[in-house]
Amino acid sequence: MNPSIPKSINPCLTRRCRDERLENPVLAIRLCSLIHPRHSRPRLRGILSLAILFAMAWLGLLPPPVGAQSAGGGDRARPKRVLLVFSEARDLPGNTLMEQAVKAAVLGNSTNRVEFFIESMDAAHFADPAHRQLFQNYIREKYQGLNLDLLMVFMARNYLLAREMSAALASNVPSVFVVINDLDLPPALGQPPFTAIQQRFDVPGTIQFIFQLQPETRRVVVVTGTSAADELVRARVAQTAHSIEGVAFEYWNNRPMNEVYQAAQTLPEGTVLLVGTVQHDITEQPFYTSQVVQTLAPLARVPVYAMGSSLIGSGAVGGSVLDFENLGASAGRLASRVLAGTPVTQFPVEVRSNGIPMVDWRAMQRWHIKPSRLPAKCVIRYQPHSLWEEHWQLFLLLGLGLLAQAITIAALLVQRQRKQSAEAEILRQRTELAHASRVSMMGQLASALTHQLNQPLGAILRNAEAAEVYLQQEPPDLNEVQAILTDIRRDDKRAGDVIDRMRSLFRRQKLTLGPLDLRDLVADTLAMVQPDAAARQVRLEAEIPPQLPAAQGDRVHVQQVLLNLIFNAMDALKTVPAARRSVAVGLVCTPAGNLQITVRDGGTGVTPEHAGHIFEPFFTTKSDGMGMGLAISKTIIEAHGGDIWMHSRGMEGTTFTFLLPPAGCDQVKPGDLPTGS
Repeated sequence: MNPSIPKSINPCLTRRCRDERLENPVLAIRLCSLIHPRHSRPRLRGILSLAILFAMAWLGLLPPPVGAQSAGGGDRARPKRVLLVFSEARDLPGNTLMEQAVKAAVLGNSTNRVEFFIESMDAAHFADPAHRQLFQNYIREKYQGLNLDLLMVFMARNYLLAREMSAALASNVPSVFVVINDLDLPPALGQPPFTAIQQRFDVPGTIQFIFQLQPETRRVVVVTGTSAADELVRARVAQTAHSIEGVAFEYWNNRPMNEVYQAAQTLPEGTVLLVGTVQHDITEQPFYTSQVVQTLAPLARVPVYAMGSSLIGSGAVGGSVLDFENLGASAGRLASRVLAGTPVTQFPVEVRSNGIPMVDWRAMQRWHIKPSRLPAKCVIRYQPHSLWEEHWQLFLLLGLGLLAQAITIAALLVQRQRKQSAEAEILRQRTELAHASRVSMMGQLASALTHQLNQPLGAILRNAEAAEVYLQQEPPDLNEVQAILTDIRRDDKRAGDVIDRMRSLFRRQKLTLGPLDLRDLVADTLAMVQPDAAARQVRLEAEIPPQLPAAQGDRVHVQQVLLNLIFNAMDALKTVPAARRSVAVGLVCTPAGNLQITVRDGGTGVTPEHAGHIFEPFFTTKSDGMGMGLAISKTIIEAHGGDIWMHSRGMEGTTFTFLLPPAGCDQVKPGDLPTGS
């Protein structure tokens, strides 16, 4: 061991490392290395030093790295400390507004944490030297060790508080003085470096404001106190009054406040009261201006005007007022710049005399003052707002919602109208196509029409010849003639029925749904196509039960579908032997209650590749076909609320089936459609 270092130093150094929480790890290694002999091997000494360092870190003896936060997570830097001192009571409306505005401005413009301390001397009630000395001692003892960063003093009556705070605190504390009076700033307010914002009342602006709202005014009664600051306000009013002609100015500064209150109750019309500042009256009784206005305004028979924003709401009509919030915000921004490091002496003293036009809506209503007389940018307090003014965002959203709904409804109505027009056009085109399809059948039905008309016409001819024979007899056989005439009438009706049936089939008409007797329809249709079937050597077979319920449908259109299917079936039999040329028409009532008609032929069937397109428009397997018959048939059946499908049996033929709903229903009942239909 080094002889220059006694053995007793080892535990002392170890205790020093533990108790003093060394701030430098390198220093810790150097100090702790003294424990070991200098002649020890370097590697062993390094290992032991590192072990001691790790042990210290594990025990929490080493400080956190630079820039780290405290255990609480906050910044270890000391917050900025600001002392706010008010010469008057802290709870006065003006002081409250300034305090809040100062805090908001400082916190909004500072990146550091700021602590505020607030004191008030209440000079209106404790203005004697003894109390001022007590307050000075109190401030000195309370804040002497706090290391304040800024002092802000708010004064209204005089500048004594600035000097007292300078004597109570350290001479190097920068100060910002906020002065609200018309007194001239003294050459030196105190020893610390300072700047100031002095706010004077806008006397000319308030007087102009009075005559703008009440141009009929002929007398102005000015109420002020007797302090030095009060007298300066009165003097400024008198100076402004010299330039106003035809108006008498009267000054009530030499009366006790009780007499002022009583005299205000007897003032005549054409008079207004202007309250300046009242710190104390002629009896030396202290007052606050806000206290005077609150008492005077309800008693006075004439309007009361004031020059402070904190007085609007206590009964005064208004004026070009001192805005305490704006003043506090300005002082707060100035304070934040000082806290940021700018020397306070770089900011010159600022003297203001501006005001903001402000009125109390309730007082205007009381004195019947027209809102049209208010100056531009006038602040209106306590005005009741309409529902629109209070909730215009909600009404705007509701209006936009209703507008969107109206636009949507209008768009839907237009779309519906277009859809109806399109459906009407489709119906018209479908009717035209159906009529064209029926007309195209006329050639195929010509032979049937000829056959059906030949029989009754031939019978009529033969009966007419027989009647002539009987009439030529002597005497004429009138009984036979009468019987012949009866036969002629019957045959004529028969021929007329055939023509009417054909005419109704080819007449252009709209779809008219109603109860439909399918047994009669199938019988008429088969009778109509029988001559053409005989010419093609095709057997027509009918499978019709004796009793069937009525269907819901249009006779002409359903008959058109059935005719089209029968003609297609007969066309499919052209290439098959005569023995297989048969077309069977079946009619049944399904278990679900629907009416089903089937047309089955013995042709060669439909190939699978054609089966999926058989009902598509303009698709046909005939060399001379148009491809519209089955498409029109499908459209007609679907318009009836039914369905139609095809089943090919290969070389055994094809079956077409369509369903119609029973009478009184607009759709077929479920359960009868084939799978995949």
